[in-house]
Amino acid sequence: MNQLAPSGHPRLLRRSRWRVAVLGALVVAGVLALLSTCAYVVVRSATYAHLSERLEHAAVRATGVPGASGYLVIDERGRPLLETPELVDADESRDGLRIITDPRLGSLAVLRVPSAGGTLVIATPAQVESQALAEVLRVLAALTLVGGLVALPAGYALAGVALRPLDEAVRERNEFVALASHQLRTPLSVIKTAAELGRSGRGLSPREALDTILHQAGRIEGLAARLTALARAERDTTPGSPIANLAEIARDVVAGLSEAARQRGASIHAEGESVWVAVDPGEAADMLTAITENAIQFSPTGGTVSVGVEARGERAIAQIRDQGPGIPSAELPLVTDPFYQGGRARGGYGLGLAIARAIAERHDGQLTIDSVEGQGTTVRITLPQRAAPAA
Repeated sequence: MNQLAPSGHPRLLRRSRWRVAVLGALVVAGVLALLSTCAYVVVRSATYAHLSERLEHAAVRATGVPGASGYLVIDERGRPLLETPELVDADESRDGLRIITDPRLGSLAVLRVPSAGGTLVIATPAQVESQALAEVLRVLAALTLVGGLVALPAGYALAGVALRPLDEAVRERNEFVALASHQLRTPLSVIKTAAELGRSGRGLSPREALDTILHQAGRIEGLAARLTALARAERDTTPGSPIANLAEIARDVVAGLSEAARQRGASIHAEGESVWVAVDPGEAADMLTAITENAIQFSPTGGTVSVGVEARGERAIAQIRDQGPGIPSAELPLVTDPFYQGGRARGGYGLGLAIARAIAERHDGQLTIDSVEGQGTTVRITLPQRAAPAA
């Protein structure tokens, strides 16, 4: 199956995954950077508040001394230091706590306060706090970088999981196109051969060639009709679907296929009560016709095909039973795939059950198959039941 996908698809998928991964990594890095900035601001504010409180306590003691002004440097315990600082970038006009640099004492926390003798600039060593803040900043930056780098391969892996349904859909589409092309190629090749032989007069007369061309054109027309029905069955549900009597539709389908059953040497009949479902009558007929045609096609001479309809609780059930050879258990999960015929090919296209399943699932129903080899097959359609329309 996968070999039918073009070689460009894996490259496109990888590029898409990397784009999603890079975008995700950038988002993660951005979020981590924002959180790191907030964390750093909180830590810095707490550190500044601690230093400011220490300086304010020292300022309260110092401003009580008559004539206190100029510069005062205290240690971590609030004791005055003997050295006179050479404050770098000390702007005496600025209020509030600042961190500045002294060539001898290093980082200082400076607070400017008014005093009885003028203005007092009080400072305390903040080397430890400055180093701690710098370390916090380095750690937060490293975490942001590592988080972004880790998010890149993680995002690539998660993008693969997220894009898997799309990947499978593309591969299924490519397989479907390849199989449809194959189904069309056979009758077209026959038409081309018949036309060439009829024109040259070798092997086929012009009339025989035309008969062959008409027959193959009919096959192409039938395939086109089936593909159209499949596309219509898989489209989105149209709101406000009409109410249909499933039993009445089943009787009409049986009446329309009775001649085909007679030609196969089989009998066919419908049974059941009136059950109403919210399905377009044409689509309901397509669904039951596709399954019943399969049942007739695989029925042996003298076999019986029954189409029954009944209500079970809030569900409407349509069952099509045949007495054919049955389906091997290994093929049961595959028989509703488009174009799948397995070892039971009888000249059809393998689209009937795919059409029926698509219609059922689009109307909140399901298609199930029970089969016993040598005894026959039962295909069951389950749909939500609706109330009968008012008379």
